Order: sequence, then structure tokens, then C-alpha cells
Amino acid sequence: MKTSLFLILLTFISCNPFNENKVLKYKDDLNNLVSKFEKYNDGVYDRDEFDEFIIGDIEQLDIDLVVKNGNKKNPNYSGFIEENDSLLIFIKKPNSLFDKEKRIIYDSTKKPRNFGNRNIPNASYKIKKLDDRWYYSEEGFD
Repeated sequence: MKTSLFLILLTFISCNPFNENKVLKYKDDLNNLVSKFEKYNDGVYDRDEFDEFIIGDIEQLDIDLVVKNGNKKNPNYSGFIEENDSLLIFIKKPNSLFDKEKRIIYDSTKKPRNFGNRNIPNASYKIKKLDDRWYYSEEGFD
């Protein structure tokens, strides 16, 4: 019984893209989700605010929050590059005070920008460019 629970827990933990080495492995699923977000208005969406056509994908990918910044900056969500327009940000909230918030960022501009890689000295923040459009970011407790 304990072995079964452990395997289920291990499967649940390992079946999400919130690791910089896993984002591109889940790229097809994430691209599918990006296309479904085209009909959503700009804003911040909690897991409870999605319709039946998208909730399965959100749950499968273990996403807690989605920020859609269209053609202008989102004043309700600040961060480093997250203030920029034309970004779709998938967020996994931390489970404890010592965990980091994990973000997968998609640059939806016609010509992708190059935000590069950043490690902010003396802060628990990093961003890593994974390909032309996809970035992985973590923000910890400062």
C-alpha cells in the first residue's frame, strides 16, 4: 500500500513542466495551451476561472495561475520581464515559504525578443531562455 502511494505521488510530482529541464519536453502540450488562450482576454486567471475546454490541460500540467499580457503591460502583475507585453506566464505557486514560485513564460510577439538569461545577485530570482519563445523562471523568498 505504501509503495503504491509513493509511486502515485512520484508520478504526480514528476508529471509537470515546472523544471527548466522539462519545459521543452512538454512544449507540445504548452503550445496547445497557448493556442487555447487566444480567446481569453488579458488578465490574471486562477485555476478556478477556466472553462471545461482548458481546465483539463491546466490540471494535467499542474498550473496554479496564468497571466496573459496582450498588447500592453499588466499593471496587476509586476516582476522583472513579466511586466512586458505579449507574454503568457504559467505559474506554479510555492508549497511553502521556502519553495520558489516557478514560471514558464511564452513570448507571443510576431518576432520573438531575446530576454536572455538572468541571475539577479543577492536575490532568489533567475530566468533562463530555453528557445526563441520559451523561458523558465524561478522567484524565491527574499
